[in-house]
Amino acid sequence: MMIPQSRFIACTFLIAILLMAHGQIQAATVEYDLTVARQKVNITGKPAWGMTLNGGIPGPTLRFREGDLARIRVRNLMDEDTSIHWHGLLVPPDMDGVPYLSFPPIGPGATFTYEFPIRQSGTYWYHSHTRLQEQSGLYGAIVIEPRQAAPAPARD
Repeated sequence: MMIPQSRFIACTFLIAILLMAHGQIQAATVEYDLTVARQKVNITGKPAWGMTLNGGIPGPTLRFREGDLARIRVRNLMDEDTSIHWHGLLVPPDMDGVPYLSFPPIGPGATFTYEFPIRQSGTYWYHSHTRLQEQSGLYGAIVIEPRQAAPAPARD
């Protein structure tokens, strides 16, 4: 038995809309505010100057779910340019945080908003891609949960 072409197209269109809506319902926009500053830190028992994210080294752990939209505002309180690179994440080139290559650095006193879809799950990290800022403290963890929970293990 053949279905009429118009009915087939209508059903295919309806299924496509339902599948797209299902993906959008599960996705969320997850926002973070990161403040980059130079300040005294005490990691080894002796105060020293370091570069911090939200007052700490390492910076806060950023948590997402696969399919989310990440919106991360980075405010630069230092007297030099900075940037944040999302190591291992699949992001658009202009959001990759590599200054002077695909991204203008975040100048002193400026704020930049990174916005990109979260396309994979796993554990990653973020860090400055400017001078030796990563080694001075500008780094942190990223944890991305899979869109769907892993199936329960089979029992013998």
